[in-house]
Amino acid sequence: MIIANWKANGDSKSNKDWSTIFLNSLSKEVTSSIGIAPSHIHFMQLLDIFKNSSLKIGLQDVDFENGARTGSISASMASEMNCSFSILGHSERRTLFNEDNKLIKKKIEACLLNNINPILCIGESGEENTQGQTRDVLKRQITESIAGTELNQDFTIAYEPIWAIGTGNTPIPKDINAIHEFIKDVVQSASANNKIPKVLYGGSVNDINANDFLVESNIDGALVGGASLDASVFANIVNIYEGLNKK
Repeated sequence: MIIANWKANGDSKSNKDWSTIFLNSLSKEVTSSIGIAPSHIHFMQLLDIFKNSSLKIGLQDVDFENGARTGSISASMASEMNCSFSILGHSERRTLFNEDNKLIKKKIEACLLNNINPILCIGESGEENTQGQTRDVLKRQITESIAGTELNQDFTIAYEPIWAIGTGNTPIPKDINAIHEFIKDVVQSASANNKIPKVLYGGSVNDINANDFLVESNIDGALVGGASLDASVFANIVNIYEGLNKK
Protein backbone atom coordinates (compact mmCIF):
# COMPACT_ATOMS: atom_id res chain seq x y z
CA MET A 1 0.00 0.00 0.00
CA ILE A 2 1.28 3.42 -1.01
CA ILE A 3 -0.64 6.48 0.21
CA ALA A 4 -0.18 10.11 -0.88
CA ASN A 5 -0.94 12.62 1.87
CA TRP A 6 -1.37 15.97 0.15
CA LYS A 7 -2.07 17.83 3.41
CA ALA A 8 -3.35 21.41 2.76
CA ASN A 9 -2.06 21.59 -0.80
CA GLY A 10 -3.56 21.62 -4.28
CA ASP A 11 -6.25 23.40 -6.27
CA SER A 12 -8.62 22.28 -9.00
CA LYS A 13 -6.26 23.00 -11.89
CA SER A 14 -3.09 21.62 -10.29
CA ASN A 15 -4.98 18.49 -9.22
CA LYS A 16 -5.99 17.82 -12.84
CA ASP A 17 -2.44 18.42 -14.05
CA TRP A 18 -1.04 16.18 -11.29
CA SER A 19 -3.43 13.37 -12.21
CA THR A 20 -2.49 13.49 -15.90
CA ILE A 21 1.24 13.46 -15.18
CA PHE A 22 0.84 10.68 -12.60
CA LEU A 23 -1.10 8.37 -14.92
CA ASN A 24 1.31 9.01 -17.79
CA SER A 25 4.31 8.26 -15.56
CA LEU A 26 3.18 4.82 -14.42
CA SER A 27 5.19 2.00 -15.96
CA LYS A 28 2.16 -0.30 -16.07
CA GLU A 29 -1.41 -0.60 -14.90
CA VAL A 30 -1.57 -0.41 -11.11
CA THR A 31 -2.45 -3.75 -9.50
CA SER A 32 -1.59 -3.01 -5.86
CA SER A 33 -3.29 -0.82 -3.26
CA ILE A 34 -2.53 2.83 -4.03
CA GLY A 35 -4.38 5.74 -2.44
CA ILE A 36 -4.53 9.52 -2.46
CA ALA A 37 -5.66 11.67 0.44
CA PRO A 38 -6.36 15.16 -0.93
CA SER A 39 -7.81 18.02 1.09
CA HIS A 40 -11.46 17.54 2.08
CA ILE A 41 -12.61 20.14 -0.44
CA HIS A 42 -10.95 18.33 -3.35
CA PHE A 43 -12.05 14.82 -2.39
CA MET A 44 -14.95 14.64 -4.85
CA GLN A 45 -12.82 16.03 -7.68
CA LEU A 46 -10.21 13.29 -7.21
CA LEU A 47 -12.91 10.65 -6.86
CA ASP A 48 -14.28 11.72 -10.23
CA ILE A 49 -10.88 11.92 -11.95
CA PHE A 50 -9.96 8.39 -10.88
CA LYS A 51 -13.43 6.83 -11.12
CA ASN A 52 -12.29 4.38 -13.80
CA SER A 53 -9.09 3.34 -12.05
CA SER A 54 -8.25 1.10 -9.10
CA LEU A 55 -6.83 4.01 -7.06
CA LYS A 56 -8.45 4.59 -3.70
CA ILE A 57 -9.40 8.11 -2.62
CA GLY A 58 -9.50 8.85 1.08
CA LEU A 59 -9.43 11.65 3.61
CA GLN A 60 -6.78 13.04 5.92
CA ASP A 61 -9.08 12.94 8.95
CA VAL A 62 -12.69 12.33 9.94
CA ASP A 63 -14.71 13.10 13.05
CA PHE A 64 -16.32 10.36 15.13
CA GLU A 65 -19.86 11.73 15.26
CA ASN A 66 -22.39 14.02 13.59
CA GLY A 67 -24.05 17.05 15.11
CA ALA A 68 -22.85 20.32 16.60
CA ARG A 69 -19.22 19.98 15.51
CA THR A 70 -18.54 23.00 13.30
CA GLY A 71 -16.00 22.40 10.57
CA SER A 72 -15.98 18.61 10.92
CA ILE A 73 -16.72 15.83 8.45
CA SER A 74 -18.00 12.74 10.23
CA ALA A 75 -17.12 9.17 9.33
CA SER A 76 -20.73 8.50 8.31
CA MET A 77 -20.65 11.51 5.94
CA ALA A 78 -17.34 10.32 4.48
CA SER A 79 -18.74 6.83 3.98
CA GLU A 80 -21.69 8.28 2.06
CA MET A 81 -19.16 9.94 -0.27
CA ASN A 82 -17.50 6.53 -0.92
CA CYS A 83 -14.40 7.35 1.08
CA SER A 84 -12.10 4.30 1.05
CA PHE A 85 -9.80 5.18 3.93
CA SER A 86 -8.92 7.90 6.38
CA ILE A 87 -5.61 8.90 7.88
CA LEU A 88 -6.03 9.31 11.65
CA GLY A 89 -3.78 10.62 14.39
CA HIS A 90 -1.19 12.25 12.16
CA SER A 91 1.44 14.02 14.26
CA GLU A 92 0.39 17.37 12.80
CA ARG A 93 -3.14 16.87 14.11
CA ARG A 94 -1.82 15.68 17.47
CA THR A 95 0.33 18.82 17.70
CA LEU A 96 -1.81 21.51 16.04
CA PHE A 97 -5.24 20.32 17.19
CA ASN A 98 -4.28 18.64 20.48
CA GLU A 99 -5.67 15.27 19.44
CA ASP A 100 -4.94 12.49 21.93
CA ASN A 101 -5.17 8.71 21.82
CA LYS A 102 -8.62 8.70 23.46
CA LEU A 103 -10.07 10.84 20.67
CA ILE A 104 -8.25 8.88 17.98
CA LYS A 105 -9.70 5.64 19.34
CA LYS A 106 -13.22 7.07 18.86
CA LYS A 107 -12.33 8.01 15.28
CA ILE A 108 -10.98 4.53 14.55
CA GLU A 109 -14.15 2.93 15.87
CA ALA A 110 -16.31 5.33 13.83
CA CYS A 111 -14.37 4.46 10.67
CA LEU A 112 -14.75 0.73 11.29
CA LEU A 113 -18.47 1.15 11.89
CA ASN A 114 -18.80 3.00 8.57
CA ASN A 115 -16.63 0.70 6.43
CA ILE A 116 -13.76 3.17 6.11
CA ASN A 117 -10.30 1.71 6.51
CA PRO A 118 -8.41 3.53 9.30
CA ILE A 119 -4.74 4.36 8.80
CA LEU A 120 -3.46 5.09 12.30
CA CYS A 121 -0.36 7.30 12.42
CA ILE A 122 2.07 6.83 15.28
CA GLY A 123 5.56 8.11 15.94
CA GLU A 124 7.97 9.46 18.50
CA SER A 125 9.64 12.85 18.77
CA GLY A 126 13.34 13.42 18.28
CA GLU A 127 13.84 13.80 22.02
CA GLU A 128 11.97 10.57 22.77
CA ASN A 129 14.05 8.78 20.14
CA THR A 130 17.31 10.09 21.58
CA GLN A 131 16.28 9.02 25.07
CA GLY A 132 15.51 5.47 23.92
CA GLN A 133 11.76 5.80 24.50
CA THR A 134 10.60 4.93 20.97
CA ARG A 135 9.06 1.56 21.76
CA ASP A 136 7.38 2.77 24.93
CA VAL A 137 5.83 5.71 23.08
CA LEU A 138 4.60 3.57 20.19
CA LYS A 139 3.18 0.90 22.49
CA ARG A 140 1.25 3.53 24.44
CA GLN A 141 -0.09 5.17 21.27
CA ILE A 142 -1.23 1.82 19.90
CA THR A 143 -2.77 0.34 23.03
CA GLU A 144 -4.66 3.51 23.97
CA SER A 145 -5.98 3.79 20.38
CA ILE A 146 -7.11 0.22 19.70
CA ALA A 147 -7.26 -1.77 22.96
CA GLY A 148 -10.21 -4.15 22.88
CA THR A 149 -11.24 -3.06 19.37
CA GLU A 150 -12.02 -5.66 16.71
CA LEU A 151 -10.04 -4.49 13.71
CA ASN A 152 -10.94 -4.98 10.05
CA GLN A 153 -8.96 -7.00 7.53
CA ASP A 154 -7.14 -3.99 6.05
CA PHE A 155 -6.41 -2.09 9.27
CA THR A 156 -3.19 -0.16 8.75
CA ILE A 157 -0.58 1.56 10.89
CA ALA A 158 1.67 4.31 9.49
CA TYR A 159 4.86 4.67 11.49
CA GLU A 160 6.14 8.21 11.05
CA PRO A 161 8.94 9.23 13.42
CA ILE A 162 8.17 12.90 13.97
CA TRP A 163 11.83 13.86 13.66
CA ALA A 164 11.89 12.48 10.10
CA ILE A 165 8.74 14.11 8.72
CA GLY A 166 9.64 16.71 6.11
CA THR A 167 13.16 17.07 7.45
CA GLY A 168 15.13 14.92 5.03
CA ASN A 169 16.45 12.97 8.03
CA THR A 170 15.82 9.34 7.18
CA PRO A 171 16.49 6.48 9.59
CA ILE A 172 18.24 3.22 8.72
CA PRO A 173 15.78 0.92 6.90
CA LYS A 174 16.76 -2.17 8.91
CA ASP A 175 16.06 -0.26 12.13
CA ILE A 176 12.63 0.68 10.77
CA ASN A 177 12.01 -2.93 9.81
CA ALA A 178 12.63 -4.00 13.42
CA ILE A 179 10.28 -1.29 14.72
CA HIS A 180 7.59 -2.45 12.28
CA GLU A 181 7.91 -6.01 13.59
CA PHE A 182 7.45 -4.64 17.12
CA ILE A 183 4.38 -2.64 16.02
CA LYS A 184 2.75 -5.72 14.50
CA ASP A 185 3.28 -7.67 17.72
CA VAL A 186 1.77 -4.88 19.85
CA VAL A 187 -1.29 -4.52 17.59
CA GLN A 188 -1.84 -8.27 17.57
CA SER A 189 -1.77 -8.33 21.38
CA ALA A 190 -3.90 -5.21 21.89
CA SER A 191 -6.69 -5.82 19.38
CA ALA A 192 -9.75 -7.88 20.24
CA ASN A 193 -9.26 -10.21 17.27
CA ASN A 194 -5.43 -10.51 17.34
CA LYS A 195 -5.11 -8.68 14.04
CA ILE A 196 -1.70 -8.35 12.44
CA PRO A 197 -1.83 -5.01 10.58
CA LYS A 198 -0.16 -3.70 7.50
CA VAL A 199 2.50 -1.21 8.60
CA LEU A 200 3.59 1.64 6.34
CA TYR A 201 6.66 3.81 6.80
CA GLY A 202 6.45 7.60 6.49
CA GLY A 203 9.02 10.31 7.03
CA SER A 204 10.88 11.96 4.13
CA VAL A 205 10.11 9.07 1.77
CA ASN A 206 10.98 9.86 -1.86
CA ASP A 207 11.79 8.03 -5.07
CA ILE A 208 15.49 7.95 -4.17
CA ASN A 209 15.16 6.10 -0.86
CA ALA A 210 11.82 4.28 -1.32
CA ASN A 211 13.33 1.02 -2.54
CA ASP A 212 15.66 0.83 0.47
CA PHE A 213 12.64 0.86 2.77
CA LEU A 214 10.19 -1.16 0.70
CA VAL A 215 12.47 -4.18 0.25
CA GLU A 216 12.37 -4.79 4.01
CA SER A 217 10.09 -7.67 5.01
CA ASN A 218 8.04 -5.85 7.66
CA ILE A 219 7.60 -2.60 5.72
CA ASP A 220 4.34 -3.08 3.84
CA GLY A 221 4.28 0.25 2.03
CA ALA A 222 4.68 3.97 2.52
CA LEU A 223 2.75 7.06 3.56
CA VAL A 224 4.24 9.78 1.37
CA GLY A 225 3.90 13.46 2.27
CA GLY A 226 5.84 16.22 0.51
CA ALA A 227 7.21 13.98 -2.24
CA SER A 228 3.67 13.00 -3.28
CA LEU A 229 2.99 16.57 -4.44
CA ASP A 230 5.27 15.88 -7.41
CA ALA A 231 3.26 13.53 -9.62
CA SER A 232 6.26 12.02 -11.38
CA VAL A 233 8.07 11.37 -8.08
CA PHE A 234 4.99 9.71 -6.59
CA ALA A 235 4.57 7.64 -9.75
CA ASN A 236 8.19 6.52 -9.43
CA ILE A 237 7.51 5.36 -5.87
CA VAL A 238 4.44 3.46 -7.06
CA ASN A 239 6.48 1.89 -9.87
CA ILE A 240 9.09 0.74 -7.35
CA TYR A 241 6.39 -0.75 -5.14
CA GLU A 242 4.69 -2.47 -8.06
CA GLY A 243 8.05 -3.95 -9.11
CA LEU A 244 8.44 -5.53 -5.68
CA ASN A 245 5.01 -7.19 -6.04
CA LYS A 246 4.09 -6.59 -2.40
CA LYS A 247 0.41 -5.77 -3.03
